[in-house]
Amino acid sequence: MKWLIKLCLCLPLLAQAQTLTVKVPSRPINDLDSEYQLKLLELALTKAGQPFKLERVELNLNQYSLQQELRKGKTINVFWMGTSSDLESYLLPVPIPLFRGLEGLRISFIHSDAQEKFNQVNGLADLQKLKAAQGVGWADNKILEQAGIPTYAGRYSNLFRLINDGDKLDFFPRNVVEIFAERAELAAQYPNLAIEQHLLLRYPFAEFFFVSPESPKLAKAIQTGLERAYADGSFMAFYRESPKIREALASANLDRRLTIHLTNPDMTPLLRSIPAQYWDYPPVDTAPRETSAAQ
Repeated sequence: MKWLIKLCLCLPLLAQAQTLTVKVPSRPINDLDSEYQLKLLELALTKAGQPFKLERVELNLNQYSLQQELRKGKTINVFWMGTSSDLESYLLPVPIPLFRGLEGLRISFIHSDAQEKFNQVNGLADLQKLKAAQGVGWADNKILEQAGIPTYAGRYSNLFRLINDGDKLDFFPRNVVEIFAERAELAAQYPNLAIEQHLLLRYPFAEFFFVSPESPKLAKAIQTGLERAYADGSFMAFYRESPKIREALASANLDRRLTIHLTNPDMTPLLRSIPAQYWDYPPVDTAPRETSAAQ
């Protein structure tokens, strides 16, 4: 009888011990984070059947500094980023694309007076005469630089102001989901921030959940949950019903844009090995070329 009493007393402690603490950075511009990646993370952990406690940590760091905090695993232990061989070497990637390949479709922020200049871009050679904005530590930097596009790497939250001011940088490529969410959130603050209407950059790319090496159980739970969500249809329901996804696909006019294909010089084996079921827009590792927009 005594052992039964002890077991009953220990059960709450065991349940508490099994609860995962999930520490996610909360960034200054975070509307999409809150409405898509964070909800997808919660879906995955729920599907994994793993009790969890979610904490949002206020951080205003460039991505390189954020990656180092994630590596330590004390302040934060999970975040979503475009994959690279560097990140995959010291963090725990969950190799399921969060946006089913939309990560590799890029349209750009420009100054509202610059559309005519971009209308004159007929291929990569023209784009190489302009200067792109990217964040510090982003995997996209290597892709643009490999393509011969001059690139400035700065703090994410400052890049919108630089494009809005229009005197130093020409364009800021974003994935097609990010750009509409960011425009809605920043319109009042940056009235000259416009979405470019003529071009589409496409390159092999995916955004993953990355987990601190100090939290392997969390990485396993996220991957298990995402796999189960695919198996029971809840991932695809979440993706298709997401207001952010629906707005992007309805507004981007992808088939009317001039597509410029870029190679990814850091096409990791993990990225290449992702099963076809996880893509709507699979990566195509091609030499740079241009495709005429649909008429």
